Amino acid sequence: MKIFQIAGFLGSGKTTALIKIAKELTNRGERIAIIVNDIGEVAVDGKIIEDYGLDAKEIASGCICCQVSGSFAETLSIIHDSFNPDIVIVEPTGVAAPNIVKDVADSIKSNELIKVQHAPILTIVDSSRIELLLKAVKRLVEKQIKEADIIGINKIDISNEDLITSTEKFVKNLNPQSRIIRISAKTGDGLSEIVEEILNGH
Repeated sequence: MKIFQIAGFLGSGKTTALIKIAKELTNRGERIAIIVNDIGEVAVDGKIIEDYGLDAKEIASGCICCQVSGSFAETLSIIHDSFNPDIVIVEPTGVAAPNIVKDVADSIKSNELIKVQHAPILTIVDSSRIELLLKAVKRLVEKQIKEADIIGINKIDISNEDLITSTEKFVKNLNPQSRIIRISAKTGDGLSEIVEEILNGH
């Protein structure tokens, strides 16, 4: 069972990208399960995903990576036993740290019947408002970038070239080992490259 995590701050385009990525993986014959987490009483993201005909397992009560980490591990075990997917896509809350979610997934490895692999971690960065995000939540944005294997520079369809280029430079300085892919979650541009990384990356 491979775990693919898609991180990014609120409004970065995670859910839109997730839906398109999940559909392409399904079209390629992969069995997909999705775990979403949303802060607040109404889990909008899960409803959106279900509206597109994909099943989402909700984790309530706050942040997936800290407050309910035990529930997350239990959910992974249940999904494995009941559905046995090829790939579990995890969309944490926009304030989650990717490595903590990864550590929780690793915690179920003690169960010898569950073989957990990690696909590359994807962080979505909104190039159209990167400067605003850095002013408001700089440490969080930087942490999500530093802990990613792939950075999706999103909203290239509405952002200008100067902003996209400066976002790429900023990301590369923070995480020189990451693969940077220009994407538009809305149009689907660049998402097939991410699907290839999920299937073949380590």
